[in-house]
Amino acid sequence: MNGHTSSEGSDDSGRPQVQPAVTITRNNQREKKKKRLPPQVFIDHIWDTFSRDPSGNPLAVLPSGCVSPSTAYRGQSNELLSDAYERTADQCRRTVRKRAERCKRDGMRYEDSEWDLDRDFKEKKGHCLNGLGSQRFKLDKDTLLSSSSSTPKSVKRVHEIFENPTFMKNVNGGDVKQGTLDDCWLMGALTALGNVQDELKRICVAYDTEVGIYGFVFYRDGEWIQTIIDDKLYLKSPDWTSRNIQRDALEQIGDEKSKEVYRKTYQTGSKALFFAQCRDENETWVPLVEKAYAKAHGDYASLSGGWMSEGIGDLSGNVATGLQMSSILNVDDFWDKEMSRVNDEFLFGASTGYLEHGYGRREGISEGHNYVVMDARKLDSGERLVKLRDPSGKVGKDTWEGPWGDGSKEWTAQALKELDHTFGIDSVFWMSYGDFIKIFTHLARMSRFRDLDWRCCQRWTAVNVPWKAEYHKKFQFRLTQNSPVCLVVSQLDRRYYVGLWGQYSFHLHFRLHKEDSLDAEDCVASSRGHYLMHRSVSVELPELPAGSYVVYLKVTGERNLKAWPVEYVVRRECHNRVENKKFAQVGESHDLAHSKGRSHMDECIKLCQKKASECQQAERASKRPKEKRQEARPIDRTTPDLDEKGEPLPDRARPTYNSADESSDSPVENWDDIHKANKRASKLHGNICSQAAAQDDYDTEEEKMPDPWSASCVVGIRVYSKDSGLQLRTVIEGDELWRGHRA
Repeated sequence: MNGHTSSEGSDDSGRPQVQPAVTITRNNQREKKKKRLPPQVFIDHIWDTFSRDPSGNPLAVLPSGCVSPSTAYRGQSNELLSDAYERTADQCRRTVRKRAERCKRDGMRYEDSEWDLDRDFKEKKGHCLNGLGSQRFKLDKDTLLSSSSSTPKSVKRVHEIFENPTFMKNVNGGDVKQGTLDDCWLMGALTALGNVQDELKRICVAYDTEVGIYGFVFYRDGEWIQTIIDDKLYLKSPDWTSRNIQRDALEQIGDEKSKEVYRKTYQTGSKALFFAQCRDENETWVPLVEKAYAKAHGDYASLSGGWMSEGIGDLSGNVATGLQMSSILNVDDFWDKEMSRVNDEFLFGASTGYLEHGYGRREGISEGHNYVVMDARKLDSGERLVKLRDPSGKVGKDTWEGPWGDGSKEWTAQALKELDHTFGIDSVFWMSYGDFIKIFTHLARMSRFRDLDWRCCQRWTAVNVPWKAEYHKKFQFRLTQNSPVCLVVSQLDRRYYVGLWGQYSFHLHFRLHKEDSLDAEDCVASSRGHYLMHRSVSVELPELPAGSYVVYLKVTGERNLKAWPVEYVVRRECHNRVENKKFAQVGESHDLAHSKGRSHMDECIKLCQKKASECQQAERASKRPKEKRQEARPIDRTTPDLDEKGEPLPDRARPTYNSADESSDSPVENWDDIHKANKRASKLHGNICSQAAAQDDYDTEEEKMPDPWSASCVVGIRVYSKDSGLQLRTVIEGDELWRGHRA
């Protein structure tokens, strides 16, 4: 018979038997699970896991040797402010002169091969426009052929755009007009500095308009840097050879001069520029300063959004801070001591709506927008007025509509003459000091170092930022004479490496103590700064007695889990790009900035290794020598088994299996019953497991643990004083190792 008959009670061993359903009890499940930890032990386990990674953010993203370390991390000597500026300015002048001479010798205009707007635009790469991993300005075919003004349409040189171009012929704050980019903070900084005679001319130290080369200097992370550009600029309208609506309309007229009419109408003068421009149709300094600043940061998109105080600091090298209007103790004293001295000792900018996330208008004042304080005057009648300007340069828009606004009833012929004001000119307006305090919520303030004997000494270090930060002794300085002092603690300017920020952001705090008075309540001064401005905090002391002082630093961190970690960005860029020009440019800027803290980290690592070695040696010396354990005799598995007579047992022959007489049909006829039984057992097992998991899911808690906290921040301190003998040191580890020398 080919098949087998089957019955449930059969003892036939040649067919599989039905396995009974396994009953899993709750007690058996609990025995297999781990024992639940006490609550406090479990909480300690969470924090140990969360804080177990002290490595911090990476300090370098490019291969070793690609970036030369910055000299600033070694510490800057206590030199005059003018010396640091002149050293970089002289280097920039020499570079511009040599390049201009080569261009004249070759009979060619200067072209910036490192940052060529025209080539980047024609190849549709957008490296000069967009940041790393972003596409704010799209250069695809559809965008370039559309009538939308969201993307530049062409690139021309200055002599092709302007009929009679001039450069810094008549520099003043009223000549600034914001372009398509959201950089009113930078335009406000240019406007404020334009009110001070020759202040903006310190930015552009050398140029040759004939060959189209310009050299600028900016202040970055405690040092002056140079930026050299050519005179290529973006335009709003495409070339005549490109398809566009304006050309089609002119061609329908049939005029032979249509091409020339198109050029003069759409591609001539300041109005044709896509980004910032001057009110004077032939002046070029505003768009060229903006271009140089964009090149220094890598692209135009990096300039979108910011604080006017930071822009003033970058352009002038002075100390700028942000204040909340509600924090001013006495508004009358503030008028007498600071506001009335605008353009002389201080520069101011004002804004409102940032804290409330407002985007509307308050009696004509645009929220989320920067305004520049141009003047502060007290009339013969005793009325205190503040003159402001909208850096966008739009006449009659976003200006004050309340008392003392243009055309209001408060104006008299005497007031117009006394203030030399004309309605509807530029974007300038006046308002009372009382309304100024009420309407604006944020004030950008910059102190000018006018005296030539001001000095600066600085140090940079890297700090591991714990999840819960506390104050730690980080810097020490000694004054040899009484002097006014300004302390600035700052972190790296992240605008220079947008796209490589990582997940962490930081806030800085510090306290200044006398060396013999370290109690928290006995501090000489503490940092001040707007909590929305993260880059730096500072304090100004009109007179600080000679002596030794200690700076206690606290760095608090926040993590954005939606942001890409730096290592993931590096992997993405190396994997996706055929050419890594943009990543190399941003990565170089990132590594150059973080090199300021690398030497400190190296010294900390050496010190930790030294301490670890000493601890290991002490531990070895304290241990007693242990007795040697007896080695277990190995079992000889090659000896055969013996019988009672001592003779080896014969090998048993293994049974052979022959399937020649068996059928391929299933030997089990009741598969449905077996399937139902297994299904019931699986269902029972699943219910028991789910109930147990609901009661105690400790087994999976390790998978639910948050990613370890791993944050580090590069921090620098700048001490401004008039003491030539000032000494500044950095605390490396406790009080054991000091780094620094007489500055």
